[in-house]
Amino acid sequence: MAPSENVYSILSLDTGTSEILSTEYIEKSWERDNLLLRAVQTGNKDLLKEASALITKEEDRLYYYGNPIIASDMLRTRKNGMIIRNTICRVAAGLGGVPPLYLHLISEKYGMLIAQANSIDYLVDYLSEEMFDEYCDLVANFSASHYSSLIKDLVVYISNHLQQELSVSELAGIFHVNASHLSRKFKKETGYTISEYINRQKVDAAKLLFSRGHSSVTNVASMMGFNSSSYFSKIFKKLTDESPADYIKRVKNS
Repeated sequence: MAPSENVYSILSLDTGTSEILSTEYIEKSWERDNLLLRAVQTGNKDLLKEASALITKEEDRLYYYGNPIIASDMLRTRKNGMIIRNTICRVAAGLGGVPPLYLHLISEKYGMLIAQANSIDYLVDYLSEEMFDEYCDLVANFSASHYSSLIKDLVVYISNHLQQELSVSELAGIFHVNASHLSRKFKKETGYTISEYINRQKVDAAKLLFSRGHSSVTNVASMMGFNSSSYFSKIFKKLTDESPADYIKRVKNS
């Protein structure tokens, strides 16, 4: 069936049928958003797939094109839905243990992308999937919920103080533990040395800043607590296989 015929048949639905479809869609949408919240909160991609598959594209079209009020400004309606789900994801990721800095950066990133979108297909078929995936990855990568109490507190502290230079001895003093013991315990639980972990956190936060439109490597390096932009660039390339300048260029092109 051609797209125009499909839309025509949908718009020709009688009022009673339209109301039934709307009720069913709203109930499914509520269930989907609850699954989405759980998926993001736990970083569970399988649950995310289940949430995404709950409403088919055909059901989606039936609901939106079957409502003349909604259909009159479809792009605005779709943007409003995406804004709501961006908020749901932000709250869910926060409940999953993601530090505020990352929540702020990623939610603003998608808020900007949603506002700038000029295509429904881009919002529905690309941006929504990317946004949900990135929030899930954020929880999986940065949540401290599975660590011991000491390492959990340390990880949260690091995430909240990325703008500062942090040393193992300084952190050991803050948490009143032996530096060698802290280093061994941290490596055992996270798989990284404390310095490696800090650098990875700083680079990931820098990537979010670049994706938000920050284009000065020097400024971002300073924001991430690096005294030298050249050293920051060296660490960035080591962990991402591309220089900050190349990363910025790729983000702009995409």
